[in-house]
Amino acid sequence: MRALEPDAPRDATTDGATFTQLLDWLNAHADALLDDPGNNVIGVGIGKKSAGPLDDDSPYCITGFVEKKLPQTQVSAMGVASFAAAVASASGQRQPKALGFEIDVVETGSPFVAHAGLKVPRALRGAHGGPPASLDLQKRFGLLRSGIGITNPHRAYPKTLSVGTLGFFVRDDRGRTYLVSNNHVIADENAGQPGDVVVQPGTLDLTSSELALMNTLAKLTTQTGIARLAAWVDLKFHDPHGIPFNAVDCAAAELKAPPKAPARDVTEIARAGLGGNIVGVASPYTIDPITGRVAGSTRVCKVGRTTGWTEGEVTQIAVVTDVRYGAGLARFRNQIGIAASPDNTGPFSKAGDSGSGILDRDHKLVGLLFAGSENRTLANPIQPVLDALRIALGVTTLDVVIA
Repeated sequence: MRALEPDAPRDATTDGATFTQLLDWLNAHADALLDDPGNNVIGVGIGKKSAGPLDDDSPYCITGFVEKKLPQTQVSAMGVASFAAAVASASGQRQPKALGFEIDVVETGSPFVAHAGLKVPRALRGAHGGPPASLDLQKRFGLLRSGIGITNPHRAYPKTLSVGTLGFFVRDDRGRTYLVSNNHVIADENAGQPGDVVVQPGTLDLTSSELALMNTLAKLTTQTGIARLAAWVDLKFHDPHGIPFNAVDCAAAELKAPPKAPARDVTEIARAGLGGNIVGVASPYTIDPITGRVAGSTRVCKVGRTTGWTEGEVTQIAVVTDVRYGAGLARFRNQIGIAASPDNTGPFSKAGDSGSGILDRDHKLVGLLFAGSENRTLANPIQPVLDALRIALGVTTLDVVIA
């Protein structure tokens, strides 16, 4: 799929008014665009016409996500609307040239899927997950930190093995410390129970000998438990009565190991993987109303269980899209879209990286990774994550643990 070029050039201004116009359009029309299966669009957000970083000099545009770009002739032969025609139709316009703003199409390579906490039958251990990252975050860590592999094994172990990523740590007004990850990593897509033991490493990362020695859930949690599930924000899935919106995919587990579990060192929990420290929380991405420039670092990095340290660029904000989970399809709004920077040898994230904290160039948290496709990553903005967890935990304050 590709955008049709209008007969006359569009205005290429990049001021704040253009961004506001696009945001208003998203709020009014994104649902209609996604709900029409004839559009073949899997997501829509605000990006740059260059499809590059959000802080480059090209104009803002409505960006459509499609699994694969196709020639216009093939699009027509399939009876699928081009993105330009789909946007025009959703806007109540007959022709794309009447829109009054720029559009672009980005190829994702696959649908957006909750970046699994990898879950596989025990018999397939070794066939999934790839080799260890160059910074091996798949082993057992005596010194806890962000970016390492974790999982909630309840209701699955030992038949199914799983793993996701520990994103970062927070502390409430009563001095209790929690690890933060995704609902689908440690709260089992709403099926978790308060008090479930979270283990490290994830069960998919245990050796055959370890699996044999810890052949029951009780033995596993006694040896590898590091925290207990404390709260999560329910995921809301498509149902016959409508399509509810989600803002976050997050959960928190209190650092409270089971009795007799080997002690873990928590003196350096502000560390990001094997690298530097998390130093704070970034301000939300905003657009200057006069210049139209984005405020905030769009150069980002993350440390995840599967791909380790990777670097990327924020290429879209205000993304509205459907994400596939094991329990169903969930619609998210106001998400961050990220692409790997040219310095990477692969994608920004893969399955098993779910739950990673996204850091800007100053090592401040900007988001929580939760989903992706072959070549794009989605993250919840960090402040809604913290606000939602504070409410779910029933605490007055909740602060990120920093160096």
